[in-house]
Amino acid sequence: MSGSARLSQAVRRLQGNQALQLEMPGPLASGQDLSGDHPIFDLAPVARKAASAALEAGETHYADVPGIAPLLEAVAGVLALQGLPVDAEAGLIITSGEQEARFLALHSLAYMGYRVVLPSIVHPGARKASSLGQMMADRLTLDPLTMTPVIDDITRALAPGKTALYLESPNRLTGKIIERPAVEAIAEAVTRADAVVVWDATLAPWVRDGTPHGLIGALPGMAERTITLGTLWSGAGVEGWLAAYLAGPPALFQRALSLKQIIAICTTTPAQWGVLGVLQAGPAALNHQRALLQQIRIEAAGLLPSRVLPGEAAAVLAVRPAAGVDLSQMPARPMPGEAFGAPGVLRFTVTPTGDVVGAMRALAASETRSGDSP
Repeated sequence: MSGSARLSQAVRRLQGNQALQLEMPGPLASGQDLSGDHPIFDLAPVARKAASAALEAGETHYADVPGIAPLLEAVAGVLALQGLPVDAEAGLIITSGEQEARFLALHSLAYMGYRVVLPSIVHPGARKASSLGQMMADRLTLDPLTMTPVIDDITRALAPGKTALYLESPNRLTGKIIERPAVEAIAEAVTRADAVVVWDATLAPWVRDGTPHGLIGALPGMAERTITLGTLWSGAGVEGWLAAYLAGPPALFQRALSLKQIIAICTTTPAQWGVLGVLQAGPAALNHQRALLQQIRIEAAGLLPSRVLPGEAAAVLAVRPAAGVDLSQMPARPMPGEAFGAPGVLRFTVTPTGDVVGAMRALAASETRSGDSP
């Protein structure tokens, strides 16, 4: 087969890939468009200062593929405080956003022969990443109310052997965490099955301190069988810089490094110095923004509490409105749940300026007019 014929065949295959047609949330929620993945904030002065200093110092060249050493060490230090041991030199990559982290994790494991299991309700980016290449991907049914996994279903999903289980905590649609007892039960099941886990912790910074959850890789014996992805610089206005981390055991990382080099060589160098500045400044900005968003979320949820899905992440509010309710009068645009695998659910990203309170007030009024008020 000629090169042009192979290319045409590949294009036809991709055009028929339904997962690639899924609507993806934009990276940022801006103004009254609250469908984006993350709330947007003014850029923190420490991030601007650190990025500017890097540019002035000539940090405009390609960095090492995994990332700049000071940022790798800082991320490893923060994760260590959360109980997750990470080798900053051989088990950590600064990626160009969360989607690249998903792609690297899933395709590295598929290359190693792992069968991938995705939750039935999951960020569309995970479904898109798993749909590319020769990847065997199965589905794990979640509890329809809490959007969390059921341990018996996990045990069955792991039974065929050599499985990579993809989980989100908090859930990317609802912000619901997997609570600590369930995390421990999942770890036991994964260990018994000699499986591995990809753990999306991107929304974890938006969960109030003291909430009983945590990283599954921090549990005894789980560090060597867990790949964790997320961000640690939420609330500082650098969300649009598309920097995330991918952490895991060195044994699972060589393929990820090779893929990273092919895709992007390295994540933008000035952006890495900027997020390093945020980490070095400490969590004060995040704590302030989290408290602000939590207050807004509580007010919005209180307007129609019986329609709100459980969730602990301050930056997300998911609702299941009554069928047939008029959504056209809402002052803010949510993300439909269909792309996540949850038709009938709306997800708002909570921001300081977006009118999620007004949107919930409009929903409540519409249900009252239609006679569907719970």
